[in-house]
Amino acid sequence: MIHILLCPHVLDYGGAQLGVLHWAKHLDKSRFKVTILAMGKGGLSSRFESVFSVFYDDIDYPNILEFIKKIKPDILHACPPGGKSIEYITKAAGLVPVTQTSMCPRVVGNKGDVSGSVVISEYVLSLQEDVEDAVCIDLPLDVSGYEIKYTKEYFGLPENKLIIGSLGNERKENAHFMKIARNFKNKDVHFAIKTNEKFKYFFGRDKITVINRYLDEDEKLSFFNCLDVFLYPTSNEAYGLVFLEAMSQKVPIISYEDTAMPEVISKGGVLAPLNDINRLMLILEDLVKSKDKRTGPANESENRRFDQREQDYTRGRYIVNQ
Repeated sequence: MIHILLCPHVLDYGGAQLGVLHWAKHLDKSRFKVTILAMGKGGLSSRFESVFSVFYDDIDYPNILEFIKKIKPDILHACPPGGKSIEYITKAAGLVPVTQTSMCPRVVGNKGDVSGSVVISEYVLSLQEDVEDAVCIDLPLDVSGYEIKYTKEYFGLPENKLIIGSLGNERKENAHFMKIARNFKNKDVHFAIKTNEKFKYFFGRDKITVINRYLDEDEKLSFFNCLDVFLYPTSNEAYGLVFLEAMSQKVPIISYEDTAMPEVISKGGVLAPLNDINRLMLILEDLVKSKDKRTGPANESENRRFDQREQDYTRGRYIVNQ
């Protein structure tokens, strides 16, 4: 039995933490024991705690050496953002072998401390200074543990209209969704976005639903299930687990042709050049007019499934063999 101490930073809701959860819980339990050491609690704490033993340190893992001595792992696997070397990884490498999954679109850090690095898309692999610095293993998505039980009525969405939905993020392109919602002229379409932003309803509340409250994972997947199109203008994505979430509910995607999006979305959606809002609008108009065109990408997304078993085998083998 190989004991892995997995460090996914704060257990807040985020694609990085979800990605770690989706592969870690499927590692071969006859070969691997996984313990979680987080920087702090967050919205995903209960999910992690339902599967693993979870310990909590503090921001930047100030007590990493004490936890390693207490937990006695065979390997520590870190999940840093990349781009620079992280002090806790350097410290940990003095006591135990360390590998890492770099979660952001940057070069991997701590190359002198770790025995191996994983990146999560071919795009991120292309950013590396040396192709030998990392290997690419995609993030999987496992929705088998979710309950898709909430309806349009639950979210306050009209039953008799096409629903164009999105999720808020901190990238400037996310504002393009609201610009399209303001200018889109079709009385049979309703827009909906889950976001922390507060928007002024210059164009009427009957045209858009803004969900400002927290959605748990069951609610979020149910929200996707209510959509006819997932319109998600974004940029600089290392991967974009949110696209797999939309695909899991057979929802066609519209986004920008930037960074990792083409390889992740593949034929599950239609892409526009970065920041070409007019092109996004034209794509949306095309999908709204034609159910067949919406169905095509949605069906393709069904094929955009990763072999979970093969991925987990590959990842477990990589972590150990390094």
